[in-house]
Amino acid sequence: MGGAQVLSVAALSTGRDVQHAGRMVLSVAVGLVALGLVMVYSTSSVMGAVAGEEHSEVLVRQLRWVVLGALVAWISSRVSLELLRRLALPVLGLAILLLGLTLVLAEPIKGSRRWLYVAGVSIQASEILKIGTLLFLADRLAAREEAQTFGARSSLLPVLAPVGLATVLVLVEPDLGTSLFIVAEAVILLGLAGIRPTRVVPFAITVIPLIVFFAYTRVPHVRSRFAMYAGGPGEGSQVHEALIAIGSGGVFGKGLGQGAQKLGYFSEAQNDFIFAVIGQEFGYIGALFVIGLFLLLAARGMRVAMNAPDTFGALVALGITAWLTFQ
Repeated sequence: MGGAQVLSVAALSTGRDVQHAGRMVLSVAVGLVALGLVMVYSTSSVMGAVAGEEHSEVLVRQLRWVVLGALVAWISSRVSLELLRRLALPVLGLAILLLGLTLVLAEPIKGSRRWLYVAGVSIQASEILKIGTLLFLADRLAAREEAQTFGARSSLLPVLAPVGLATVLVLVEPDLGTSLFIVAEAVILLGLAGIRPTRVVPFAITVIPLIVFFAYTRVPHVRSRFAMYAGGPGEGSQVHEALIAIGSGGVFGKGLGQGAQKLGYFSEAQNDFIFAVIGQEFGYIGALFVIGLFLLLAARGMRVAMNAPDTFGALVALGITAWLTFQ
């Protein structure tokens, strides 16, 4: 879905300079996707050979998603802001419904119920929720400005209550990362919309610690991760391996396909630890290049947002830019 989100930002551009920014966003997205495909093949081909699978099986599967993402991106680029705004509440409602069904019907995988299988296709409702939350918050906050209550002390409860419900459902799965992301997304959009910090900060410093505490007491690997960072015993071997991978790559890396840590040291080297593999095979130069692409994406996305035709469009563009660069 990353390509669809990026192209949606580009679709909001107006004016020659901003259209250039939109094309730059698209170019960076294509570059990141291409690099991702190369690294997925570099990582998964060796693992596939060890498991007796086709070398290109994971790559082919990823290519299918790239094609689907490109199609969704093309459709998204032609959706008007008016229609997108009307879809905000239905998309959020659909995401909350799917989250409820996931908790009831999904089989636990590695201790979490995150994937709902329909006709052989896996659906991760939390990803739909990210889009729904962004559109809903942008719509409600833009409506506040249009009603001349922008930044006023009118209640934020109608804005935050649906988001809070969705966050609780995600946390029950449990999915700490997505829960924190949704809260951060809400805080960022509230701040960008001009809501006073005195109203946003108390919300953040209350909700985020509660989420972390819930995860710490209910999710074993979260406790283990905290123990590792505190210097105590913990199941943090994969994090240590990631640090070893990045450190051993040096300045220029060991070369494409030459990384060792992907050979069974990571359980999900082709996704969760792909940056560590990039660091080992392309070195600090390659790692900084990837970070630079994301910084360029952020700068160009902000340029598009600043020239959006209305507040809703600006908040959507800023929200997507923050999503892609900070997640």
